[in-house]
Amino acid sequence: MITTTGGRTRRARIIGLGNVLLGDDGFGPLAVEMFRCRYECGSNVDVLDLGTPGLYLAPYLYGTDLVVIADAVHAEEKPGTVCMYCEDDLLRRRGQLRLTAHDPGVQESLAQLRLAGHAPSELLIVGVVPESSSLGNAMSPSVLSASSVAVENIACLLVERAIDCRCRHAPVEPNLWWLSGDRAEFPLHAENQNHMRRM
Repeated sequence: MITTTGGRTRRARIIGLGNVLLGDDGFGPLAVEMFRCRYECGSNVDVLDLGTPGLYLAPYLYGTDLVVIADAVHAEEKPGTVCMYCEDDLLRRRGQLRLTAHDPGVQESLAQLRLAGHAPSELLIVGVVPESSSLGNAMSPSVLSASSVAVENIACLLVERAIDCRCRHAPVEPNLWWLSGDRAEFPLHAENQNHMRRM
C-alpha cells in the first residue's frame, strides 16, 4: 500500500540521532537499526542513522510529509521511560533532546525550513530517558530494554498514518558494532509496555 497526498506519494523518514560512544546517547541509532531489522516499508520510507548532524539535519527534513526522530531526551521520568513528543512540544521546550548538539540542530533546521515553506508536514520524537551519557559507558539495561518499545511505537505511528510498514517474515541481523558481548542481546519484541508514555 502506497499512500498519496494530492496525487503524490507521501514520504516519511525515520531518523536516529545520537552518539554511540556516549552510552545511552546511542539510543537513536540503536532504535532505527532495530526498526530496520524488524520492519520493512515501502520505497517512500527512509530509515537513517544520522549520528549528530547539528544544523546539517535540515536537508533530511526538507519537503517530507512525516519525520520521526528517535533520540535520548530530557524528561522528569525514570531512566528507560519512552516518551513521545510532537513538534509543538519541542518548540515549547517540553521535549528536549539529550545533548545541546542535537536540540538546536532540530529546532533551527525546522525554523529555516518553515520560513522557506519546505518543513515536514508532521514531526514526531520517540525518545528515551537515559541513565548515563558519559564517554566510554556502555548502554544501560533499562535503555536497551526500552528500545524495543520505541521500535513498536515507531511502527504504530506509521501504520496509524496509513504508511506502509510490515513486520519482516524473518528479522534481519542488526549491525550494532558499538555494542559488545551480552549487551548486544537485546529483545526484538516489546516486552514491557510500562516503559511507554503516550503524548
